Formats: sequence, structure tokens, C-alpha cells
Amino acid sequence: MVTWQYLLIIIALIALLSMVLTSYAQQVQLPIYIPAVNVSITALSANGMPLTKYAIVGLSCAEYNVSNLGLVSAVIPIPSTGSITCKAYAYSFGMYSSKTIVLTANESGEAISVTLVIPVSGYYVPGIGFVPLGTLVTIAIVILITIILIVIGLMKYARWRRERLARLIRPPE
Repeated sequence: MVTWQYLLIIIALIALLSMVLTSYAQQVQLPIYIPAVNVSITALSANGMPLTKYAIVGLSCAEYNVSNLGLVSAVIPIPSTGSITCKAYAYSFGMYSSKTIVLTANESGEAISVTLVIPVSGYYVPGIGFVPLGTLVTIAIVILITIILIVIGLMKYARWRRERLARLIRPPE
């Protein structure tokens, strides 16, 4: 009978020991280091204007793709040995620009900023935003044609008015 009591005490001690070890294992946090690089991509026009609201900017790596309007900032995990090749791209007003970036383990923990210049030129118009040069030229041509048509219409009206007044002033026949 004594052996059963010893056996029960041993089982209770094992259960108590497993509870203590389990709670201790849950409290111990081991630091895990994953090598990564913070990549920021911005888009500029040909004359240096930021295209924050007008460009689709993205980053495409091996299994990691992200895109956003105007600015992309992403943390890319990199292999501890070797390198990973990423492609940064930007698209705005029908024009495209891209750049290839090679990330290595030596750059781990760094912040890399990439600026893409999209070959569109234009100007910032207050209240409207960035307007491409082609749109400005089109607006100027439309305004010029409208002014020419108004002048032609006024000349025709003045001629018609003179003829009508001349008929009224002319002596009856």
C-alpha cells in the first residue's frame, strides 16, 4: 500500500513541476532578429514637383508587393545571406518610371529612400493642384480659339448692325 502512496505523490509532483515549467516557459520571451530594410519611395515630376496626389507608386520584391498613391514606405525582410532584388515603380499622367534596388544583409536596419522622376512637366496651380504642361497648352489653345470666335462673332454682328441701320437711313425708293 505504501507503493501506491509514493506513486500518487510522484504523479502530483510531476503535475506540479509541469505547471511551474509551463508558466515559466510562457513568461520567457526570446528575442528574434529578422533582418529588414525600410524602403521609402516618392515620385517627382520632371521639374521637381512632388506628385503626392497624382502618382501611383509601388514596390515589387520576390514575394512582397505594395502600392499606394503618392508615397510608399515598407519594411522589406531580407535574407541573412545573399541579396534580394526589388523594383520600385511610379505611374502618372500616362508616363512610367522604374528603378531596380538590390537589398543585402549589410543594409539591415537601415532606411533607404528612392526618388523616381516621372517625365511629366507641369505646374502647381493653387486651388487645383498639379497640372501637366500638355493640359495647360490645351487650355490655352481652347481659350485662344474661344476669343477668336467671339471676335469674329462681334465683327459679324457689327456688320449686320451697320447694314440694318443703313437700310433704315436710306431714302425710300
